[in-house]
Amino acid sequence: MTARLLSLCLFLTAAQATSAFADTLLIASAGGYRKPLMELIRQLPIAYGLKVEASFGHVRGIVTQARQNAGIALLIGDRALLEPEDLSTRYERLGAGRLAIIYRQGLALTSIQDLRSGQVRRYAMPHPRRTIYGRAAAQCLQRTGLDITTRAKRTESDGVPQVGAYVALGDMDAGLVNLTEALGRGDSIGGYFLAPDSCYDPIEITMAVTKGHESDPAVQAWATYIATPAARDILRRYGLD
Repeated sequence: MTARLLSLCLFLTAAQATSAFADTLLIASAGGYRKPLMELIRQLPIAYGLKVEASFGHVRGIVTQARQNAGIALLIGDRALLEPEDLSTRYERLGAGRLAIIYRQGLALTSIQDLRSGQVRRYAMPHPRRTIYGRAAAQCLQRTGLDITTRAKRTESDGVPQVGAYVALGDMDAGLVNLTEALGRGDSIGGYFLAPDSCYDPIEITMAVTKGHESDPAVQAWATYIATPAARDILRRYGLD
């Protein structure tokens, strides 16, 4: 009887674990939002019954993923870049994106014009055509007159996380990233400041529901979770409000 009871308990435990993750949600996100998304996934209460799998890349990359994999239900990125791709008819705002300038330990920069100074020998930015903040960085450099005058110091990288890593390691003196990356780097960098709002177009970070997934229970459950105070607090801590 004891052995049978133990077997029954193990069976029920396995069944409960399986039912707890009855729905799998596939999300493809811009790489600059890896940290908040992964924290949201880690903090997702089991009661929602979701298993969430996420992939990351630049915006063009996640769009390609969504075209090749019909199972991807959500895309996270700049609405201005996602909307023209015609992959979604529903968008949920996550917050405003902010361009930030980070600098390595040992420096103390206060203005984007400091990129001209002798303190900054090299700085990095994300790719201007494939990434949200590469485009914003290019706009800001052009509008502040720094595009040509600092070109010799500038390196283009694949994405925001790479720029952050270069500055944290001291390989670059400064970098243009999103506020999320600046906050996430913490003490590994010297500090950061925000770029003037006027030097780049507004950025709306959105969660786009891909066509055919509008009624998915997993999508509805995730949208409910994202609207909770706990989830919004996570987004605010990573610079999205």
